Amino acid sequence: MFYGWKISLLSMGGNFMLQGSVLYCMNAFMEPLCTAYGWTRAELNISMAVASLVGQLAMPVAASLSTRFSLRYLMTVGALVGGVATILQGMTGNMMLFTLLFTIAWSATQICGGVVGNALMSNWFHYFRGRAFGIANAGTSLSGVVLPLASMVLINHFDVSVAYLVIGLLTCALAPLAWVLVRDTPQTMHLHPDGRRHEPMMGRKRPAPDTSFSGLLHSPRAYCMGVAFGLALMVSSSVMSQMKPRFVDLGIAPYPAMLLACSAALCAALAKYAWGWVCDRFTPLTAAHGIMLACALSLCLGFLPASVWTMTIFSLSFGLCVGGLWTVLPAVVSYYYGSGNFLPSYKFVSIFIMLRCVGYPIMGYSYELTGGYGAADMVFVILLLLSLGLSMYLREGDAVEASARRRH
Repeated sequence: MFYGWKISLLSMGGNFMLQGSVLYCMNAFMEPLCTAYGWTRAELNISMAVASLVGQLAMPVAASLSTRFSLRYLMTVGALVGGVATILQGMTGNMMLFTLLFTIAWSATQICGGVVGNALMSNWFHYFRGRAFGIANAGTSLSGVVLPLASMVLINHFDVSVAYLVIGLLTCALAPLAWVLVRDTPQTMHLHPDGRRHEPMMGRKRPAPDTSFSGLLHSPRAYCMGVAFGLALMVSSSVMSQMKPRFVDLGIAPYPAMLLACSAALCAALAKYAWGWVCDRFTPLTAAHGIMLACALSLCLGFLPASVWTMTIFSLSFGLCVGGLWTVLPAVVSYYYGSGNFLPSYKFVSIFIMLRCVGYPIMGYSYELTGGYGAADMVFVILLLLSLGLSMYLREGDAVEASARRRH
């Protein structure tokens, strides 16, 4: 097996333990935390919003660090910091301290997996880059299949602190694996991208745009790309993080509700590879247009009359659509600006992912004011259609790797 696939699986593990624990595990922790400490869902959603905001601000920071330090070193440190922060989350009943630790764990997601994992995939793959991004980022959704249900069992048999302890220790265990396995580029092992016998035949490329921060700051297309994916990821994270409470509120028993949430996460994991295949088979921009439209249509299914069957259709279809967003985003950046400009351009675009944090208060206050998530869903559908419109502004002819893709 090509060594790059081993690194993609390790990146999947980082996303599984950290991205999944900060996002999906709130399906299991939200109600027990409220019961144990007297917190409200609105307060917890604000805590998630703050942690998410700082976590998204950590994306450009992680991109900058990736240009200065070894990716191997960063991946190792990220696992240790994120694991310890997760353990300590279960040891406090103070909301401010919980939010601080939550913020540290969320920031570590960009180092162990996240930005560093995407940088590794961009280095190790070319023609199979979309699928590599898909495998690495599938860990986030796969964790939604396993970790919330496992956390729920641990909470029911022990308590919240034990559940956080187990997740944190498993995260720390990734550190030695990262140190042993990660290599920054295939060239350091006398290999070539995709496991080929030579460097990729790139053909004639379109001249790369100015990917300095100043250059991107004056590029309308960079703003369109960032805002489009920022809004789409806002909807994805907000809805997927609270699937189980949504279904319980609609009258579904807790364990079936959790199974529905886990099924949505499983579909999202499968979707990451599937949308990666679409990026490789067609173009990442084509995949971007398709996924924005599919996300809006699938969210509309949430307005169907509530029953186990309609909510099953909603959860599975929504997972199959939104799951590919984290695959398509890095593929679009690498395709549009060129693999050699991936980190500086991804650094700029990632600034707009902080929009993701706005969705949690929208969810929380929709519940507090209306007793459900319907009002939030209406806002989210409108924002997804706006994302589609913004993505249409990105044209194939402007992509740096467009000619190379046609030749391949």
